[in-house]
Amino acid sequence: MKTLPSVSSDRLIDEIMGYRKAKILMVAAYLDVFTPLVSPKSSDELARTLALDARALEILLDALAAMGYLRKRGWHYANAPISSLYLVRGQPGYMGDNLKYQEMIWDAWGDLKHSLSKGGAVRPLEYWLLRRKGFTQEYIRGMDNIARGPAAEVAARVAPSPGARLLDVGAGPGTYSLAFLRADPEMTATLLDLPSTLKVTRKVLAEHPRLAARTRLKAGNYRDASFGREEYDLVLLSHITHDESPEVNRRLIEQSMSALKPGGRIIIHDFMLDAGRVAPVFGALFSVHMLAYTEGGRTYTAGEYAKWLRRAGFRRLKNHRIAVKSRNSSRIIIGVKDR
Repeated sequence: MKTLPSVSSDRLIDEIMGYRKAKILMVAAYLDVFTPLVSPKSSDELARTLALDARALEILLDALAAMGYLRKRGWHYANAPISSLYLVRGQPGYMGDNLKYQEMIWDAWGDLKHSLSKGGAVRPLEYWLLRRKGFTQEYIRGMDNIARGPAAEVAARVAPSPGARLLDVGAGPGTYSLAFLRADPEMTATLLDLPSTLKVTRKVLAEHPRLAARTRLKAGNYRDASFGREEYDLVLLSHITHDESPEVNRRLIEQSMSALKPGGRIIIHDFMLDAGRVAPVFGALFSVHMLAYTEGGRTYTAGEYAKWLRRAGFRRLKNHRIAVKSRNSSRIIIGVKDR
């Protein structure tokens, strides 16, 4: 009789532990546990600072110490190096807003099994933006947390001609527009997004007054807003196409074609899968994330984008990887509107 290979169940245990670790970290970031721990504190002291239950907080802090995010000496806790760099509010590398956003949409992942019956999110992105108090603030700020490095790389890779006009579609916090404006002191940028989003965008831009002076905010839903006609040298679709169905994305690309001057370029920036859709792992998991909280979004392949671009009339397509060393690396595809 053929014997089955011995397979350990440890991997399954690790996966189960993974969601518990994620929830602990997201809740800790949401409660801003790490900022007061720039100096050591007991669980009682921290509980008073954060107005939390001391016993419950001690359990959470012990778990964070076990995970390597805190250091515990006696009865006092302090931040480990990774937390000091990325989880203390005010630090240049702060990623707490993104973790807050992840915590806020935890319930969307709780609906995943129902999404598989429905074919899309039970509570889509619009629900969270319009009905969940505080969501837009954390969502947009969270995008800024993780976009700064890739944005600078995208701007450097595109290298627009001096004085170019940029349309940033679904601009969010404006991080990508700011990166382009830094790269070219003569460029101007129009940022298109929902009115509720632009309230947060204005706060981000206020932190960069010299760059903000070269921006214009345009309120509207990019799904049905006019992009204009032959007004721009560059149209940027960064991390919005994964939220949308193929039909919407084809329409966005066609709108971009109309908005570009002859010789202008479209830049699509997003997470992308290989042709078989199983690599990279981050992209495959992100596609499930889209299933959980959008109505028609997913992670697409570079080939799908290329097909849509050529169908709209774009030529001389170029494909570049962004943040190659990161686990969540992305790609840009650039297409040219021929004269």
